[in-house]
Amino acid sequence: MNEFDTATGAEPVMDAETMLTPIKQIGPTPRAQMVRKLVDIVVLPSGQVSANERSLIADILLQVLDKVEIELRIEVAKRIARVPESPPSLIRMLILDEPEVASELISKAESVPEALLIEAAREGKTSHRVQIAKRIDLTTSVADAVLEQREFEVCMQVLRRDDITLSPNAINVLVALSATKDELQLPLLRRHELEPAHGFMMFWWVEKERRKRILTRFSLNRAVIQDALADLYPKVFRGNGEPDPFVKEILILAERRHRPRGANGEPVSMEVVLRTMAAARKYPTQEIIDAVGLIAGITRELAARILRDTGGESFAVMCKSLGIPRDDFFEFVSVKRDGDETPPELHEKHAEYLLEIFDTIARDYSRAVLRYWDWDGNPRIAFITRLLGLSDDDVE
Repeated sequence: MNEFDTATGAEPVMDAETMLTPIKQIGPTPRAQMVRKLVDIVVLPSGQVSANERSLIADILLQVLDKVEIELRIEVAKRIARVPESPPSLIRMLILDEPEVASELISKAESVPEALLIEAAREGKTSHRVQIAKRIDLTTSVADAVLEQREFEVCMQVLRRDDITLSPNAINVLVALSATKDELQLPLLRRHELEPAHGFMMFWWVEKERRKRILTRFSLNRAVIQDALADLYPKVFRGNGEPDPFVKEILILAERRHRPRGANGEPVSMEVVLRTMAAARKYPTQEIIDAVGLIAGITRELAARILRDTGGESFAVMCKSLGIPRDDFFEFVSVKRDGDETPPELHEKHAEYLLEIFDTIARDYSRAVLRYWDWDGNPRIAFITRLLGLSDDDVE
């Protein structure tokens, strides 16, 4: 506060130990009395005081309230919180005050203008944002504002709110944060706003049960897209002239079935595919990574990420997309990789888990997952990647 509000007419008492004379409040001060009397008018029923008169009193209080002690400001906030007709300027001052003051309005006032809640979320402290996130009338716009600082406590509080709908941008931000805040992952995976693009990005940093949950929840069939675009394939891939690169990219994304091919575009037999995958599983050299990328029809970066993924679920997805027989896949994952010191019984159990993943996903769906993982041109995926701060080297 700018100055102490002391009562007049009373002499301060010297402290016997420190020999200092502290300033002490003795009884109700004129300033405190004035504030209380003015607030008495603000809280009158609407029939006894006009809106203009409330505004005048609010203007007076705006000049006085920052010069009184916090206890009195808390008292004022408690009384103002019960009055629906309180002037917005007065609410704004109190809601931007210290958390102890602001909480009286944020948590107890039934009606606070959305614009003021957004302002408080942006200019207040963490405790302001946590209290705002708990409000019954929390809206999508206010939730966006409280999440702007990306504070863990605030994010957790917002994610607990199943009764509100989060904006696409809020979900994008939370997905990016979940890469380093494991506690956000499970409540985020429960949100109905989460879409396949989000889930398939989170796949890379969640533990195995959550990976399994993602692959189960976001199962999809591209047949409806393939049927709708079927007549474009011959025009784009067999027609004269250079095809539209954008249309070509989308048609590849929705392709019916991938056919493994070599460096020159020649068809590759299943025998070659099996030998390549067996070698890649055992020891993924740079040359093998390049070969896997060609055979699987994915970028080299994604091939490297899949082959270096210790969980193995992404390897199961890739093998399913290539049509690798079930027994061959199980043989791949049953053989220990170089440097793997997992006890035999645990390794066998994990191999069975990967086989379950392989069995439960359809081939078309596995191809769609690969396309999502390789879809750098998608604006949403690119935005989340920027939030993560990943470079191409990080992805590898």
